[in-house]
Amino acid sequence: MKYIVILFCTTLLLNSCIRNGESCQISKHIFEIPATLTPVKDTFEIGDTISIVSEFSNPVFDLTTQKEYYLEDFNFHPAFQIGNLAVNEDVLNKSLLDFDVILDPNLNFKRFDYSSGRISYTGEYNNLEELYSLKYKLVPKKAGFYIFAHFSEVAFLEDNQDFSGRCRNAGLDVAVKLNDGADNNISFLNDSPNPHYNDWVLIKPDQRFHNAGAYCFYVVE
Repeated sequence: MKYIVILFCTTLLLNSCIRNGESCQISKHIFEIPATLTPVKDTFEIGDTISIVSEFSNPVFDLTTQKEYYLEDFNFHPAFQIGNLAVNEDVLNKSLLDFDVILDPNLNFKRFDYSSGRISYTGEYNNLEELYSLKYKLVPKKAGFYIFAHFSEVAFLEDNQDFSGRCRNAGLDVAVKLNDGADNNISFLNDSPNPHYNDWVLIKPDQRFHNAGAYCFYVVE
C-alpha cells in the first residue's frame, strides 16, 4: 500500500479550503472509526460467510488532538484488500480472487484492479441521517493463509476536505479500530515467510496492522 502523490494544484486547494482553520502544531488529523469482522475465528472453511460492518455517527474522535469533530458529508474513502500470508513474494497480489464478495446493493463500492496486480474494493460509506454505514461479506472459495484489511485511502486521495476546527495545513488520515481493538490474530504474521509481514509490519504493529483494520486467518477445506 505505497503511494506517491504529487499534485501542486491539490496543495493550493488545501491551503485555500482551510486558510481559516485553527493554527495548531500537528501534521495530520487521524480519525478513529470502528469496524467489526464476524465471526471472530482463526480458521474458516470454504463456503463460510465472513461479515464486515463499519457504522458510526458524528462526532468522530481524532487520535491526534484527542478531540471530537463533526464531519458532515465526509468521504472517508474506505477500501479493503486481502493478502496471501503463505508466500514470500510481492504482497500486492490478487488474493481477493479467492473470495466471493457480497456487497450491500445500496453501497457505492467497486472493484479496482491496479497495474501492479493488486486488487482492492474502494468506494464510499452510505450516509443517511448522520449515520455512516458500510456492510459487505466475504465467502472464501480456496484454502489458504490470509490477511484482510479494511482501511481508508483519504490520506492519498482527498485530504483537502474542510470541517469546523480543522488545524490549518494539517493532513487527514483514518485509523480503523477493528473488533474494538482486539489482537485480530496478529501473532499469525510470525508464521508468514514474507519479511513484509513477519518483520516490517511487526516493527510498528499499531500503525501497520491495527490502524489498518487488519485480521489474519486460515481457510481450510
